[in-house]
Amino acid sequence: MKKFVAVLMSATMLCSLALFASCSDDNGNIGKMDGNFDAEATDEELAEALTQMQSAISGGTILGDTDSQDWSFGFEARMDFNFGMTVTGAESTETVNIDLGAGYQLALDDEGMKGAGNLSLSGNDTNQTNIDYDIGLYNDVDYMYFDMSSVEENAKFKISWDTLLDAADSVGTPGAVLPDTTEPTMSAAADTGSESDSDQQTDTAVSADIAEIIAGLKEMGCKVYIDDADGLKVKLSVSENTVDMILAALSAELQGISELIEFSAFKCDLYFAMTAEGVFSQISADIDIDMSLDLSGLGVGSYDIDFSGGMYVKAYSGEVEVPDDLASYIEQTEVPSLPSPVN
Repeated sequence: MKKFVAVLMSATMLCSLALFASCSDDNGNIGKMDGNFDAEATDEELAEALTQMQSAISGGTILGDTDSQDWSFGFEARMDFNFGMTVTGAESTETVNIDLGAGYQLALDDEGMKGAGNLSLSGNDTNQTNIDYDIGLYNDVDYMYFDMSSVEENAKFKISWDTLLDAADSVGTPGAVLPDTTEPTMSAAADTGSESDSDQQTDTAVSADIAEIIAGLKEMGCKVYIDDADGLKVKLSVSENTVDMILAALSAELQGISELIEFSAFKCDLYFAMTAEGVFSQISADIDIDMSLDLSGLGVGSYDIDFSGGMYVKAYSGEVEVPDDLASYIEQTEVPSLPSPVN
C-alpha cells in the first residue's frame, strides 16, 4: 500500500508544481527534447506509438518493476517561463513582467518518498510594485514542508497531504482517488468467458480509442513527429489554428475573439519519451507565444502579451537532500495566506 500511496503523492506533488509555471532570465530551451523529428508521422506510425504508450501504462512498466524488492524511481522537474504584458489605453500605457521559477527532485521507493526543491517568483509593473518570493519546498509521504524564512522570519511550516487535497477540493479541483489495491476475486477471463475473448475485446477498445485520438489531433490541426530509434520519443506541435478552434469551441460568445488576436510568434511543442522497455523517461514543453489582443473597439485598449520558456519532468536516479530541521516545522491545519513580498 505504501508503494501505491508514494506513486500517487508524487503525481499530486508534480501536478501542483505545474501550476507554478516557472521562469528565469536564462530559460533557453529546457523544454526541447533532442531527437529526429524531421518528418511528420503517418497515421500508422502514430497508432503504433500510442499503442506502445498505452501498453506501458496499462501493463505497469511505466515506472519500472514496482514489484521488485529493490524498486525505486525518481523524478526531476524544472519549469522556466516568463510572462510580459503591455496594456495600451487611450491615456496611458502600463506594463507587467513576471518571472516564476521552480525546480524539484523526488525519489520513490518501497518505503515511501522524499522530495526537495524551490519555488521563486519575482515581478514588477509600471507602478513600481515589486514582488519577490523564494520558497524552499520539501516533502515526505506524510507532509509537504515550506521554508519561507527568506520572506518572513522563522516562517517554516508543514501541511499534511490530506489538508492540501481538501484545500484543492474546496476550490473545485477533484481530489486524488487512491487506487484499489485489493486482489481481484475472479480473473478478467472468468468475467468474459475466456482469456482470448477478453484480449480480443481489449484490443478492439484500444484500437477504437486510438483512432479517435488520431482523428481529434488531425481535426485540431496538431502535428505529430516520432523518433523510435532508441525507445520512443513523441513530439506534438500545436498550431495557431488549434488555438482558434479551441476559442471557437468554448462558447458562442468567444467565436469572434480569434479575429481580435494576432500572433507574431507561436510555438507550442509538447514531448514525451520512454525507454524501449516501456519505462518513463521524460515529458516536456517548449513554448514561445507573442500575441496582441485588440479590444480598443470595446473601449478597453490593446494588449501585447509575451509568454515563453519551457518545462520538463525527467526520470531521476540521484540522491535527494533535505534539511535536518524538518521535524521542527510547525504543522498547519489549513493552507495559510502568503506573507507579503511587495516592495
